[in-house]
Amino acid sequence: MRIPGQHGFTLVEVMISLLVFWLGLLGVALYTASGLKTSSSNQARATSVYAASLAMEPILYQTRADCLAAALGTFPRTVTSDNGKDSYTVSLDHANDGSGMQIAKTNAVTVLSGTWVSPVTITLGVPYTGSDNKVYTAYPSYTVVLENYTAACNA
Repeated sequence: MRIPGQHGFTLVEVMISLLVFWLGLLGVALYTASGLKTSSSNQARATSVYAASLAMEPILYQTRADCLAAALGTFPRTVTSDNGKDSYTVSLDHANDGSGMQIAKTNAVTVLSGTWVSPVTITLGVPYTGSDNKVYTAYPSYTVVLENYTAACNA
């Protein structure tokens, strides 16, 4: 109730406006915390996929089937990234040749390299810890086009 000649807000109006203001701030804080958690999980996954690319780099140069088979036999590999801060165990999940035949599974080549059809798609498994402290696995894939040559396998 207003008294004639007075201007301004009543105490009830001020309290309601403050309540609305604080509820808005609470919503923004919760939204920001959720975004930071998602960002942290994405960073962990990106770092694990980077570790997989480090493990695959020397293998991508093995373009002869027998050399590639030997290189795939070196999994699982431990790779460090972020100047030694993070360490990941990268494993061979599976590999398929161009005909769709599975030629490797769970860190082992299962089909003789002489029968492989180009290209070969290699899928690795890289476990990483998410922001919720659960362990997840990223599965990046790489493709190698096979070539015929007689030189020794690349080092």
